[in-house]
Amino acid sequence: MKKSERKERLRRFYRNLCLSFVRGLRTLSLYPPEHPETEKNVGDFFQRLDKYLLQRSSLSFIFMRGEVAVENIRLPELSTGLGQVIKRLQAMDLQRLIFRRGLTKPELLLFLQLLLPLLKKSQEAELVLAKNQERFPHILAGRLPFDETLQTSHEDLSSTLRIARETVLSFSSQLKDLFADLHEPLSEAKVATAKETAENIYNMVMAGEFLLKMVISRRSHDPDPHTHAINVSTLSMALAQELGVENALIKEIGLGALLHDIGLYLSPSTSLSETVVVTLDEKKRRWEHPIRGAEILLASPGVPDLVPIVAFEHHLHYDGGGYPRQER
Repeated sequence: MKKSERKERLRRFYRNLCLSFVRGLRTLSLYPPEHPETEKNVGDFFQRLDKYLLQRSSLSFIFMRGEVAVENIRLPELSTGLGQVIKRLQAMDLQRLIFRRGLTKPELLLFLQLLLPLLKKSQEAELVLAKNQERFPHILAGRLPFDETLQTSHEDLSSTLRIARETVLSFSSQLKDLFADLHEPLSEAKVATAKETAENIYNMVMAGEFLLKMVISRRSHDPDPHTHAINVSTLSMALAQELGVENALIKEIGLGALLHDIGLYLSPSTSLSETVVVTLDEKKRRWEHPIRGAEILLASPGVPDLVPIVAFEHHLHYDGGGYPRQER
């Protein structure tokens, strides 16, 4: 299938998904949850969403200026038919809606039931959604990150930070699973997961959201190492974009930055006793982790050539200093 055909097919899927979402909402506003029509239309939306989430970790809707975009793909042709719903969502400051893998039909139904009355009482929406967030852990609803040129209230910032934190935690959880019990090169499935995470971060960088995430993570006094990897990947891609690097290469840079410390996670072949030797051994492992990381990535299927280079060189200095030690 040609690239243009794949793109159009995906666009058609997103369009039908939007229509299915609104159809489910409208049906639920007319009939109780157990009514056949409700089960049919809400079930149709869930099935489409679930099918997508089996392959991707999340799916996002963005509602802005009377339009809807799915996964950063604008669908202006839906503005006429869905314009009223989009306006109501915007009125309640629901600019972004994210569905994550693990979503169940009861959780989706609960969210839609909560959302319906808020469409008519938009002034209460943000507070109600925030209070009920724990009831639908696989759905994030709220504002987009703030525009620095606009005045931002404390409430606006709080909502933005909450969504951003949840996003970072989601990526961090994926990386934690990726590096767990690492005894050998990454499998094809793990490489695919890493690429997907880097792709999601890339999309956020392109949307101009990276600064907020950097601020959040830098404020932690004990930063999570997986969040550190996300920060490095985010900033690396943002810098590459600013320098005019081609998009394909930006993604490779982001993947390399995401996996730059993978050598630290390679499980030791023997357990270490709690003696002074532990400190010396761990220090040696830390100094050698760029080499170990490069070796893992070189042996992992489907990893771009640039990625192990990033892992090997990330502690080197421009003047030849740093480690691994190089001949000058």
